[in-house]
Amino acid sequence: MRLFYDEELGENMGYIDFGKKMAAPLMAAALFVMPVHTWAAEDFTGLSDAQVYDLGNSFMEKRDYGQALAAYDHILSTNGDWALVYTSRARAKYLLGDRAGAEADLNRALQFEPNLPDVYYVRGSLQYMENDFAGAEESFNRALELNPDYIDAITILGKLYFDTGRENEAVKAMSLAVEKSPTAMAYVNRAMIYAKIPDLSAANLDYNAALELDPKCATAYLNRGMLFVEQHKFNAARSDFDNAIKADPKNYNAYINRGYLSMEAKQFEEAMADFNKAVELQPDNGLAYNARGMANRRIGSYEEALRDFSRCIELAPDYELGYKSRAMFYRNMGEFDKALPDFEKIIELAPNDPVAHYDKGCLLLEMQQPDQALELFNKAVELDGGHTPQFMLNKAVAEAYLGENDVAAADFTKTIEMADNYALAYLYRGTLYSNMGLKEQARADINRVLMLEPDNQQAQELMKKLK
Repeated sequence: MRLFYDEELGENMGYIDFGKKMAAPLMAAALFVMPVHTWAAEDFTGLSDAQVYDLGNSFMEKRDYGQALAAYDHILSTNGDWALVYTSRARAKYLLGDRAGAEADLNRALQFEPNLPDVYYVRGSLQYMENDFAGAEESFNRALELNPDYIDAITILGKLYFDTGRENEAVKAMSLAVEKSPTAMAYVNRAMIYAKIPDLSAANLDYNAALELDPKCATAYLNRGMLFVEQHKFNAARSDFDNAIKADPKNYNAYINRGYLSMEAKQFEEAMADFNKAVELQPDNGLAYNARGMANRRIGSYEEALRDFSRCIELAPDYELGYKSRAMFYRNMGEFDKALPDFEKIIELAPNDPVAHYDKGCLLLEMQQPDQALELFNKAVELDGGHTPQFMLNKAVAEAYLGENDVAAADFTKTIEMADNYALAYLYRGTLYSNMGLKEQARADINRVLMLEPDNQQAQELMKKLK
């Protein structure tokens, strides 16, 4: 399970100046939305429309969509033909859950300015977030027809290419963005694509280039640090997280990631300090609470851990993260009946995630419900394409529980074919063979376990019985 948080492409990109004001880049739908406040119109008294527009964009960057909406409403109440403001208001409406209102504003913007590239960029962003990749691609390309130098559109199109399996096109798009606008963030965005391919060497070179251009680019430090984590270069990762915090002391993601490093090193006091700081900086962001909950669980502060996981769920009820942490907490505490609804909610939110089905299956196996568990393991294997040994192993375990010995033996064999040094698979198949009276095959499997794990007590005890 990935513990470290990735910043989304383009999240920290600024305004692009092509001789006129552009709409603020559309941020990916926020996992954890700031509280919504409503400003009355008189709060903007004395400000020009341009100043109110800048203020609205500032609220968008802070993810305070309610105040942004109030700012845009104020402008349009007296200046109802400003297409760019309709475009920006569409973004605010969408992120507040008003999809129909967002589309109406985009259409209104096109009535006043049919060749405004920002409209197509924002429409494509909305389509992208709804997984309408074909529609999004068409919209982004239209934005680029109208403005070939629209860097945000080039960048998000590159991400779309990657998400739809077109890695080479993704790199070309990000390279075009670097060519047209060789900023630190352009290199960071291409590095993120390289890291996901993965081409870690190319990613590292781009992060280095970004930091040469901007030694205070916190996103470059943060993401290069995560790259170092993947390479198990933990000291280098910590150094980058430290530098990210120095460059941006309010970057809560850097505190969370440094906290995870400390937690893995069993430096729980340092980890808790970083997670508390993240909560302080973003009291309405569930990631920080989830991270602190994990630390509280590790140090045995179970009530505090449960409160943190539940708070994460309150803040982000439509995302799996908090449910998964709380479900695992309940399962580890033996409170299976409380864990089950959370595992079910995870599947509801992520029906195509094989791990979601696998995790619930493991719980049902512990609850002595192997028939239902087997259905879930079968679904996990189907969704995964049969590539994960653990899924196949537990499928075989459930079959063995149900007395389907031949099928179970075949699936244990498939598991071993996927991972020939998987001691647990040999142990389980050896145990099954022993129960089936196939002592020679059982001894061969248990000998293999003892070669891989000489101190495995279960294998030692079973070998004594087989002699």
